[in-house]
Amino acid sequence: MKTPFASLLLFSIWLGAPALFAKNPAFAPVVDDPALPRVLLIGDSISIGYTVPVQQLLAGKANVHRIPTNAGHTGMGITGLPKWFDKLGKDWDVIHFNWGLWDLCYRNPEAKTQGKRDKVHGELTHSVDQYAANLENLVASLQSTGAKLIFATTTPVPEGEIGRKVGDDLRYNRAAVELMERHEVVVNDLHAVMAGKMDQYGVKPGDVHFKLAGSQLLAAQVAEHISQSLGGSGADSIALFDGSNLDQWQFAENSWEILEDGSVVCRMKEGVDKKGNAKTVGMGNIWSNQEFSDFDLTLSYKLSVGANSGVFYRADMDNPVQGGFEVQLMDNEGFQKTHGVKDARKLNGSFYDGKAPSHDPSHPPGEWNQLRLTCDGPRIQIAINGEQVIDVNVDDWDTAGQNPDGTTNKFKTAFKDLPRTGRIGLQNHGQVVWFKDIVIRPL
Repeated sequence: MKTPFASLLLFSIWLGAPALFAKNPAFAPVVDDPALPRVLLIGDSISIGYTVPVQQLLAGKANVHRIPTNAGHTGMGITGLPKWFDKLGKDWDVIHFNWGLWDLCYRNPEAKTQGKRDKVHGELTHSVDQYAANLENLVASLQSTGAKLIFATTTPVPEGEIGRKVGDDLRYNRAAVELMERHEVVVNDLHAVMAGKMDQYGVKPGDVHFKLAGSQLLAAQVAEHISQSLGGSGADSIALFDGSNLDQWQFAENSWEILEDGSVVCRMKEGVDKKGNAKTVGMGNIWSNQEFSDFDLTLSYKLSVGANSGVFYRADMDNPVQGGFEVQLMDNEGFQKTHGVKDARKLNGSFYDGKAPSHDPSHPPGEWNQLRLTCDGPRIQIAINGEQVIDVNVDDWDTAGQNPDGTTNKFKTAFKDLPRTGRIGLQNHGQVVWFKDIVIRPL
C-alpha cells in the first residue's frame, strides 16, 4: 500500500502535468485527417520522448495522438483512462500503450530527490502482482474500444538509478508479456531495443530517460509496429547503421571503422596536394548498398574542428558531385578560418549550392547533432537538431547551373532533371567526422 503522502504526491504530479508540459510539442493538439486511421499513444515520459518522432514517421499514414499527460503508474491509468477517452474519444484504430517504470519505483516522503525516489528507504509503488492485476483491468478497458492493441515493454533500469532496482524491469516485463500473450495483445519489445545501450543513449548515468537519438530509435520501432497493425506495406524503417556492423554499406577497405560508442568514423591517410606538399586526405566515401527515392532519413553526426563533410542522397556513387544531391555538414567557423569565407549556399545544413539554410542550429565541433532529411517527390526538407532549415521544391531549379534566385551553381544538369532515385553516401572529405543511429524510412 502507498502512504497517503505518496498517493497525494503522485496525484498532484499527474494533475499538474498538462501545465508542466504545456510547451512540449508532444502535447500539441492533433487535427485529424478524416481519410487516415487514428492512433493513440499512452505511456510515461519515455513515450512523451518518442511521441513527436512517431508522428513524423507516420505523417500521411495516421493521425497520431497521445494522452494529454504522463500516464504514470497503472493505478493512475485506471483512474485516467475514462477521462482521457472523454477528452479524445474512444474511436481508435490502434492504441500503443505502456506502464511500468512508475510501478516499480520506490518513493520516500522524506527523500530530497526528484519525485521522492529512494530505493533504499522508500516504498514500492506496486508489487509485480499488483502491477499485473492493474494491467489486466487496463487491457479490458482498452479492448472495449475495439482498437488493435500494442503493449510496449518497459525500457531498462540502468545502474545507479536512485529509485529503481536493476532487474525489476525484467521481472515486471515478464509478468506483463505473459498477460499480453493470454489476451493476444501484440508486444513491442522496447526493452530489447535499449538493452546494453543505456550508456550510449541515456541522458546521463543512472537516468532512465533518453537523448533525442535514443527517442528517435525507439520511435522507429514504435512506428513500425503501428504501421504493421494498420496493415501498412513494407517494413517501414530500416536501420542502415545501428552501431553493430556495416553490412548495409560499401566502402574501400579500412576507410571507415566502428568505434566502441557505436559510431562510425572516416579514416585518413597521408597524401600530397597539387603542388606536391604532404597533406592528410580522406580514404573514400561510404555508400548504402540500396538505392532510395522518397524517404525520411535520420542520423546523428559529429564534426571535428574545421571539418567539411556531407550526406549525399539520390546520388550516383560514381559521380556524386554532379549526379546527386548533398546536405552540407560543416564547422562553419573553423572551416572558414582556414579556407576563407564561403557562400552561405555551401555552409552547414545547406541544400548544397542551391539554397542557404535559414539558420544554423548546430552544436559546436565535438558535440552530436541530429539531422533529418526528407525527400518526397520534388520536395526536400532538412532539419538539424529538430529545427527545419531547408524546404525546397527541386522543380523550381529548371536551368542547369542556375538557381531560381538568379545565382549560379556548379551543376551541369538542372536539379529538376537529376535522378529521383539513388544511394545515400557519407562523405570523407579529409577531415574527421562521425555518424551513428542511421535510420531510413521509405515513403
